[in-house]
Amino acid sequence: MSLVSLLSIARTALLAQQRAMSVTGQNVANAQTPGYTRQVLDLHAADPLWTPHGTVGTGVEAGAVVRMRDTLLDTAYRRSAGGLGSATTRQGTLTQVQNAVNEPSDTGVAAALDQMFAAFGDLATDPASRTSRNLVLDKAQTLVDRLHTLAASLAGTAQDTATAMKNQAAQVNDLTRRIGELNTRILAAGGPEHSAPDLEDQRDVLIDQLSGMVPTQVIQHTDGTIAIAVGDTLLVDGANTKTLDVRAAAGGGSTVGVTGDPNPLDLGNTGSLGALVQLSTVTLPGQQAQLDQFASALATEVNALHRTGYTPAGATGIDFFDPAGTTAASIRLSAAVQGNPDSIAASSGAAGSDGDLALQMAGLGNQPVASLGGLTLRGAYDAFATGVASSVQQAGQDVDTQQALTDNADAQRQSANGVSVDEEMTVLIAQQQAYSAAARLVQTANDMITEVLNMVGTSGT
Repeated sequence: MSLVSLLSIARTALLAQQRAMSVTGQNVANAQTPGYTRQVLDLHAADPLWTPHGTVGTGVEAGAVVRMRDTLLDTAYRRSAGGLGSATTRQGTLTQVQNAVNEPSDTGVAAALDQMFAAFGDLATDPASRTSRNLVLDKAQTLVDRLHTLAASLAGTAQDTATAMKNQAAQVNDLTRRIGELNTRILAAGGPEHSAPDLEDQRDVLIDQLSGMVPTQVIQHTDGTIAIAVGDTLLVDGANTKTLDVRAAAGGGSTVGVTGDPNPLDLGNTGSLGALVQLSTVTLPGQQAQLDQFASALATEVNALHRTGYTPAGATGIDFFDPAGTTAASIRLSAAVQGNPDSIAASSGAAGSDGDLALQMAGLGNQPVASLGGLTLRGAYDAFATGVASSVQQAGQDVDTQQALTDNADAQRQSANGVSVDEEMTVLIAQQQAYSAAARLVQTANDMITEVLNMVGTSGT
């Protein structure tokens, strides 16, 4: 090996260790930066010099700066984040429904139902009492008003869900656009090694946010760019992105699809956007249908019995509720009864003087109803309210479970990907020592060259 070669080897060592210390300094500086991944400089032996006597080393080469990133841990974290986004969204929306139901309470539908039937019981003791008749009308109207309020609250929650879906679809579109832009920048800045670690960190932060809203599958390309699949659709592929829109679902509610594609996007039960679709198309319509079934059965059963009774004037065949009002939003007192307490049938006889019919009406809430699957009116409403409360409780448990899974996945990921200042200091000391050794090698090579030159000068004289 020539002295010049030795000096060249020392030079490569100095430059490589200097660059390595810069990378270590970058790690220390970003130890608390959210989303930052520890970086290392790829050092490898330079290509050797071939000689008739074999190969001779030519020093060290510094390659690309690469991230110490475990993609399997990323996948686990994003899966858990999607579950957490779904559970949190369900809990928030269902809590709104539970607050509207407001059971058990003195101001809910159940209390109004009991009070209406109790008012019929009071009327049975004195069918001629105008006060008792007015009380029946008052309590019945209160029940109608509370059903209207509850139906309006459910409709409002459904509308809020559709609005939230549009907002989240817009957020997804913004994130995918930014990821596509970062793909372009990474492709341009990555060089032959396709490595742009700081830009890749920015991209991973956006993917983390995206995973909380939609199920994401990241596909790594060899040129440093990525594709992101949601269901069976590539929302991102390099610089190319697709957008989502919200449209009416075939069976009611709203769903999400890719703009230009008539088919809805399969989001499953993962992510907050998928949860919103499930709430809009299945959960909330199911709750509304259950409430409407109760309201329809209430109007039908009360009317059927009331039509068999007689008013004080001997009239019969009168509907208590408007037979056209078959939902919680449309139920109302009939035109004949509204504002006219004398149209309330309390007697089972044409004379209109006994309270037998009113007594039967008082017990109607506890009679099995075929259209409600054998449940009583009160039992059907209790089942509705209990179902809402149970769904909120289950959503809360899911949130706790998914939060624990997400926190654990994030801790594992931070342990593997994050920066330990103590470890970086140890690495820095080793790099400083290597740099000092390379500097001494330069000095040694320089001394040897000087001696050779002196020897040449002396021999020349």
